[in-house]
Amino acid sequence: MDERTPATDPSPATSEQAEDPEAGGQEYGLFWGIKSSFMQYIEQMPDGRGSLGAGAQVLASGDILFPPLQAARRTTPDNVDERIWEFGGDVRFSGHFGMLYVRIAFPAIAVQDGAGVLTVADPFGTEDGKRLTLADVTLQEQPAPPGQLIWDSTEVRMNAEGSQLFDDVYQAGEPFDEIRLVLPDR
Repeated sequence: MDERTPATDPSPATSEQAEDPEAGGQEYGLFWGIKSSFMQYIEQMPDGRGSLGAGAQVLASGDILFPPLQAARRTTPDNVDERIWEFGGDVRFSGHFGMLYVRIAFPAIAVQDGAGVLTVADPFGTEDGKRLTLADVTLQEQPAPPGQLIWDSTEVRMNAEGSQLFDDVYQAGEPFDEIRLVLPDR
């Protein structure tokens, strides 16, 4: 997302950037660069575009901040602790004169024993609430200041369903950028 992004869409060059929590800010949410090579590819296309909505923000680091919506914790019928985090934000990429379209919106992460999945809203916006499983993730809880939870990924890999979102250009198992969750401890 660069100066070629339409003026109404936030970008590093045209909007205020969210504070990075490692720099002392108090932003909460899912911090994710998505896939650096894909972002560079979009930036290099003559008609490559990126847009942000629904509260998504670009950080100075280039990561995108997806704001927290809700969190839940439950014990599954198998007596396993499960955590679920849902986030706002709608990020869209386009190029190749309309032939490329990727939408990553309202991500959610469900984790059991550190392993889980990252899902996104149906990229074509159907009303049935369908979600696409984009990636398999491994997360580890990190030491955090009082009142915060921090989880960092040790692995984020595209799965077969997620590959379809990228028109099978990337195969299942392809690594995504690392994820960081910074959330209030409630």
